Amino acid sequence: MRSNHLLLTFALSVPMALVTLSCNAQSLKKAYVQLSGSGPIKSTVQLDDQVPILIGDQLTFRILEDEDPAVTLPVNDSGQVQVPYIGNVSVVNKTSRAVALEIQHALEESLYKKATVLISLDKRTVRSPGKIYLTGEVAKQGPLEISPDEPLTVSRAILQAGGFSDFANKRKVRLIRKTRGSQQIQIVDIKKIIEQGRVDLDLTLNPGDVILVPARIVNW
Repeated sequence: MRSNHLLLTFALSVPMALVTLSCNAQSLKKAYVQLSGSGPIKSTVQLDDQVPILIGDQLTFRILEDEDPAVTLPVNDSGQVQVPYIGNVSVVNKTSRAVALEIQHALEESLYKKATVLISLDKRTVRSPGKIYLTGEVAKQGPLEISPDEPLTVSRAILQAGGFSDFANKRKVRLIRKTRGSQQIQIVDIKKIIEQGRVDLDLTLNPGDVILVPARIVNW
């Protein structure tokens, strides 16, 4: 009888142990998903609090309680986004979490008893590293944006400014660069670059550089 009782106790305990192990495995899996961040975002505190938002960025906006699809919010030149139910909100140099908390507070003051606002940076703007300046015998004088996609050289900058004027000295184009309070001047022979294919002479420009194209001496 004692052996039968032990067998019955063991038979009953095995399923319970399996159930316990299964529950523990599910709990561990749930904890791993939460810690790894692979699960869906359900709270404002899960939003990014490191990357600042810039002009030209594109944000995704959603109110969790509404169960509506996310809305795209472009950051305009004034550094604002047009938020549904609220209007313009300044977002530049703020993080997604900070903006979400600000919008959440505004919504709960007026329209919502509880509003879980989710903001994410959907598309990052690609900003120009700066400008260079052209003066002298070029078709269009003034500032020129450096493209973020490829380096800008002296010859390319002149071409983008409409090319040389009729009296330009193409052999003695000056690149003026300020470094640590001093000024450096380098002479660039654009005629040799174009006619002889001497791309090694075509200098890459930095933000703040000035290109001065002098006039050639005309003999009448």
